[in-house]
Amino acid sequence: MKKLLLIFNPAAGRGKIKGKLYEIINSFVKQGFKVTVFPTQNKGDATTIVMREEEDYDLLVCGGGDGTLNEVISGQMLSKKSIPIGYIPAGSMNDVAHSLKISREVKIAVKNILTGAPKNLDIGKFNDKYFIYVAAFGAFTDVSYTTSQKNKNTIGVLSYYLESIKKISDLKGRHVRVQYDNKVIEDDFIVGFVTNSLYIAGFKNVNYDKTSLNDGMFEILLIKMPKNVIDLQAIISSLINVKINENYMYYIQASNLTITSDSMEWSLDGEFGGLYNKVEIENCSNAIEIICHSRHK
Repeated sequence: MKKLLLIFNPAAGRGKIKGKLYEIINSFVKQGFKVTVFPTQNKGDATTIVMREEEDYDLLVCGGGDGTLNEVISGQMLSKKSIPIGYIPAGSMNDVAHSLKISREVKIAVKNILTGAPKNLDIGKFNDKYFIYVAAFGAFTDVSYTTSQKNKNTIGVLSYYLESIKKISDLKGRHVRVQYDNKVIEDDFIVGFVTNSLYIAGFKNVNYDKTSLNDGMFEILLIKMPKNVIDLQAIISSLINVKINENYMYYIQASNLTITSDSMEWSLDGEFGGLYNKVEIENCSNAIEIICHSRHK
């Protein structure tokens, strides 16, 4: 029999996976899989499980949000394993699933895993850690991991993002130096995103039409510190309307970059990534295979 490892987060999305567990397992068994199941208990469990498992699995299925998927893929990258990954999205934002056109309906997502095709996906290396779709610093990037799971499930992370950028007095500029391709950008920024995604926190990537998830390149958006409320409103309007405003934003593409600053918090795929004053970010091109719908961009 083909062997399948199912790792799921029982707390994600109001326990969405728990209530569908029999249906999920039964679908895979009917297709000839021997299924091993691990529910995560604590942060980091999924990475540990992937790294310690010695079975030669044919398929690795992750059920949970972007954070759980990050842990699964980090386990693969750290252990240098290469197993096709199926994803059953059950988180609050599910930006990765949105970008890959994977349904949030469990039954459809499982069918996608069984009938879809593996697609290569770039992965970001952040010093000695990994991220799938975004490494970010600055204003409101901590919202997703400082918001309780209960509140995420109740009103969603997006509401917290919008609430947190209402007052300019709450914003703090960071003096940041970005080095890439023998070029340098240095300025005061309220927020910065290094992305490999069509969506961030539910918003479209500002360069959506030109973004590819497996071209070996990151899309980097740096937003300057606004001087007044009018500047802030212009920035918010640009993000909502998916436009780059060069008066307030730097937008570049690069495969490798170095970012230096005073010590500041970073978010990796919506989870706390640590405090750093220097980070080396590298695009690991086509590093993993994730099963996607044929319309995947």
